[in-house]
This record gives sequence, C-alpha cells and structure tokens, in this order.
Amino acid sequence: MDIQANLLCIFAANFIGILLLLVLFVCNIWRFRYNTYENKILILMIIVALISCVVIVVSYLVDGKPGMNYKFIAHVTNSYIFTANMFSAMLWMLLIETHIKCEPSTRKKTMLAIPMLIGMVIIFINLFVPCVYELDSENVYHRKALFNALLAIDIFYMAYAVVICVLTKTKGGLFKFFPVYLYIGPIFICLVIEASIPNISLAWAGQAIAIAGVLASLQNEIIYRDQLTGLYNRAYLTYLQKNLLSKDNCHITGIMLDMNDFKIINDNYGHAKGDIALQQMAKLLKEAVSDMGNVIRYAGDEFIVLINSHKQIIIDACIEEIKNCIQKFNDS
Repeated sequence: MDIQANLLCIFAANFIGILLLLVLFVCNIWRFRYNTYENKILILMIIVALISCVVIVVSYLVDGKPGMNYKFIAHVTNSYIFTANMFSAMLWMLLIETHIKCEPSTRKKTMLAIPMLIGMVIIFINLFVPCVYELDSENVYHRKALFNALLAIDIFYMAYAVVICVLTKTKGGLFKFFPVYLYIGPIFICLVIEASIPNISLAWAGQAIAIAGVLASLQNEIIYRDQLTGLYNRAYLTYLQKNLLSKDNCHITGIMLDMNDFKIINDNYGHAKGDIALQQMAKLLKEAVSDMGNVIRYAGDEFIVLINSHKQIIIDACIEEIKNCIQKFNDS
C-alpha cells in the first residue's frame, strides 16, 4: 500500500468518525439540554473526539515533510493527540464514577487529574528534550522512551473505570451496571487493526464508535430513570423485584424516606423551588449511598434506598451517612 493510499484510508476513517460524532450530537441535543455533570462529560468527549479526528489527519499529512513550518505543525498536532488521549481516558473514568456512584468531590477530581497533569508536563518537556517522540531532520516521527509512560497513564484511567465497575458489581451489580465493553471494545479492536496495518489511523474513529455505544446504553436506561432527579424510578423497582425473585442468597435491605415539610416549600416558594429541593435531595442521597446500594425516587418526595446487604453494621453506616450529608447541607 503506497503513502497516498494510506492517507486516503486515514482520511476516510476519520471522516466517518466525524460524521458519526456529529450525528450523535444532533440526535442527543435533547439530552444535553439537561445541565448535569454526566452530560457535560459526554459533550466534552464528543468535542475532543471531533477535534482529534481532524488533528490526526493533519499530523499524518505533515509527517515526513521537511521545513520549520511543517515541524511546528507536527509538534502541535502530536502534542495535542497525546494530551487528548489522556483527557479522553480521564473523562471516561469520570463518567463511570459519576454514573455508578456520584459526581466526585472537587478534591477527588483534583487527585485523579494528577496523572494527566504529569503527562502534560512530560509532553511540554518533549518540545525541548525529545523523550516521548522525536522529529528527525526530515520531520519523520519516531517514538522515544517515555512514549510508554503516557500510554501507561491512558491505561491507568481505563483500568480505574473497569475496577469501579467490577467492585460495584461484586457489591451488588444487580442495581448498577454499565457495559464497559461498549466503550473499551471498539477502541481495543481499532488499536489492534491499527497495530497490524502500518500507517493507518483508526483510534479516534474507534473512539467515535465507543461514544455511540455509551450513548446507546444510556438511552436504554431512560425508561428506568426519573427525568427530574436522574435517579432510578418506580419502573426500575418493579424490574428489580422480578430479577430478585430469580436470585439465590440475595440479601437486600430497603429504606423508605420522604422529605419533611416538602409541601411547605411548594406552597410558599412554588413548584420550581420544590423541584430544586427534590434534585438536591437526590444528589445528597446518591452521594451518601454511593456504591453501598442505590437510590430510587418512588413518588413525589418519597425515596427508597436499596442497600446491597442485610448486615446491620452496613445498614447503620448507610443511614448515618445519609444523616450526615443532609446535616452538612442544612448547616451550609
């Protein structure tokens, strides 16, 4: 396969990736109108993948073309791609964390961003001292020793997401499950093909397919989601009930609670403020319960907490955490 044919394949693959991402964005505009942290992550993932599909084509176009202008473009594009790889992997990890548990605290987000920040420092150093990649006198790209260090950061974030899913499933995956393979699978397959066929780029096209899989999975959950709070709804409780009957040795504890004086909020401040109160209560409960179980909005201001255990110590710990979260909110 000659260079021209390779460039044509690279252009075609990434052009399809761009089209797919644009279609996904347009088809999910209704979802993105809800200003949730999860939706912000999904939008960022789409934007990064869109830009990357363009940038990767440019990087291949300038590869091996001599001259300072081409060298500058090659450095910009390659540095961006390495950064985008890490950023996309981190966004995926945050999506899993948020979807299965709750939105991470600012402190935790900062801690989880440290590997990517280290990677960005390495990329910056590489501009002066080639350690990740090098452009020779003809501006041909060559990998260097720390290339694997940046790859390890990508793998760390992906592995972290998988571990979250596995641990949650072990603790009670009947309640919360996110098909990790829908994201990792397409990317892995495209990387294998890319490694097998020289001078072809499928990584970001694979990313586009992976995002499509994630959005399709989230779409399937809509029937079981409460639109106002984002919690699971009464239909999901019925679904769980049918599934629990077929499980052996499945120990579940249910806690039912409602909001005190919720009618007063609606009467005095209006239903819009009441909706905000329900959303805040849902956020507090989800944060408190985390991976100990799940929270369901049963009806109105009534919620059900399902704990993946029948041990009193775990039940008491969950109740105490709910009280603490509500108390902190009231105190502030």
